[in-house]
Amino acid sequence: MKKYIFISLLFLSSCTGFLEPKSQTEYVPRDVNSLNEMLIGNAYIDPTNSSAPVFSYNEIFSDDWACSSENSTHTSNLSKYPKYKAVYAWHPDMFKISSENVNYQNVWRFTYERILGCNSALDYIDDMTGSEEEKNYVKGQALALRAFYYFNLINLFGEPYYYNKQAPGVPLKLNSNLELIPLSRSSVEEVYKQVIADLDNAEQHFLNMSVDKQFVRNGRVTLPMIELMRARVALFTEDFDTAIKYSKKVIENWGLSLLDLNSFTSTAAAPYYSFTSQNNPEAIWVFGSSVDMSRFFTEFLYLIPTGTAQTRKMFNASASLLNSYDINDLRKNNYIIKESTSIANYTVAGKIPVSTTYAAVTTMFGRALRLSEAYLMLAEASYMKSDYPTALNALETLRLKRFKNTSGNIYKVPAGNTSGEALLAFIKEERRREMCFEGLRWFDLRRWGMESFSRDWKEEGVIVATFTIEKNDPAFTLPIPFDAIEKNPNLEQNRLSTPKY
Repeated sequence: MKKYIFISLLFLSSCTGFLEPKSQTEYVPRDVNSLNEMLIGNAYIDPTNSSAPVFSYNEIFSDDWACSSENSTHTSNLSKYPKYKAVYAWHPDMFKISSENVNYQNVWRFTYERILGCNSALDYIDDMTGSEEEKNYVKGQALALRAFYYFNLINLFGEPYYYNKQAPGVPLKLNSNLELIPLSRSSVEEVYKQVIADLDNAEQHFLNMSVDKQFVRNGRVTLPMIELMRARVALFTEDFDTAIKYSKKVIENWGLSLLDLNSFTSTAAAPYYSFTSQNNPEAIWVFGSSVDMSRFFTEFLYLIPTGTAQTRKMFNASASLLNSYDINDLRKNNYIIKESTSIANYTVAGKIPVSTTYAAVTTMFGRALRLSEAYLMLAEASYMKSDYPTALNALETLRLKRFKNTSGNIYKVPAGNTSGEALLAFIKEERRREMCFEGLRWFDLRRWGMESFSRDWKEEGVIVATFTIEKNDPAFTLPIPFDAIEKNPNLEQNRLSTPKY
């Protein structure tokens, strides 16, 4: 597929502008089909490019991560600890320290590159030749993707919406023009308003298309993807009526169905179900690169001091996550990938296609938006509206497909958790179990009150520190990366936490 490079897609040539172009003379295609193809290379995440991270930092800060349960000891391990310690400890200089240790993931830059791809399509679309339906399709994709990226950025680099919506968010770059004056940060509220506006506009463009083109399983944006994101954003902004409305649209309108985990049998060739496959009956949209999603999952330590033949993952799924699953719950052994056929430790990755050795078989599509999230959002939003029956029904509909079919009524919400604060706590626990390692746990911890939790740090098999993130700790919001501030002096730094080591 031929890729077209727009003038706005050439970046970071100086410190005087915000993602400046290098040239004013790049070729621009004239027909809508070429613009539609341009989206693949410049607005969507390239699943084959492991050097352009967007989601690398979505997971590692949460309580689902823990240092290896093994007592790995080897001199070769010593160089690995500095690469991850700052990130694991939510250090305010984590990005600079990571850069010094050649482990910095420039999520800020590469996300804005995708956003500029969206902006270029939107800037040029009205000058293209093509039908209105073709133009609606391009506009709908570009708007939805831009909203998707800004939602991720604001939940990394902006304070939680409920906590301080007037806090600095991220710069809103909404066109592909050269900025002579570097952009400042818009407020958290302004960014969310833009995300909502983009999703609403994207929805309208898709509604102006024929029904058969609104949901095509080809890796591109779909109308149910837009609806799911609209429900997600509504939940994060505590607009519970809208969250209910759009969750129901996803559940009821598209012929999607929850995968019954009882129907999957693990084999040597396919030890885990391919949740990011277009054939998954609950997949709404598949996207991204598995390398990006599991950026820190692959690091290993040598196990014994006398040789390098045996290794273990540097990070494992936390005990609190693993212990949250009932013995009859099929998700623990279907959602979370073990280290290998012979090592029973649970990794910090899941729901990606793996080989007979449990190694990722492809970088293509590292994650999927799934129907199950709609059920969980419906449950949470219904609870907030005091509609306990709807919340319980949504939970039990989901859990029925996740528990052993020989376990009777174990899938039902326990009697002591069917109302009040106990039900809300159960909804949160269920969301953690269902959505583990899909990039939302850290975001949920932020929006649910930024409660304190601790993580042990191990070196050479010994706990050498315990890092605690306090209630409402500034560390719940990531620092603006040092290189972004160097290029744009108008970027105000976030409130920074006290270093924990």
